[in-house]
Amino acid sequence: MKKKQFELKISQNEMARRIGVDPENIINWNLRGREPHITFCPRIIQFLEYNPFPADTSTLTGRLKMYRIEHGLSQRAFAELSGLDESSICVWEKNEKQPVPSKRKILENILNQKEPSS
Repeated sequence: MKKKQFELKISQNEMARRIGVDPENIINWNLRGREPHITFCPRIIQFLEYNPFPADTSTLTGRLKMYRIEHGLSQRAFAELSGLDESSICVWEKNEKQPVPSKRKILENILNQKEPSS
């Protein structure tokens, strides 16, 4: 993010304004090494014009994580959206277990959508 800020020759306050966050968030991310909350990720991606949050999208686990990042959804929010259990989402993302076929089908249907439906 610092690189983009220097490219654009803008202040941290201006960067915060463009992303739509409090300037303190920029300080936390740039200077204190904190990770942004997932709800900020879509705005950060839009500002940077690329996704700095890598995930292996060749796997269901990676696709699930990338979908959540790109849409700014916590595991809880994704669980509510999908009608699936939050703890299952967590276990699947950690690749500790794979979803049973019926749950996998639900996941695939959601992950194939461009925008989350409520």
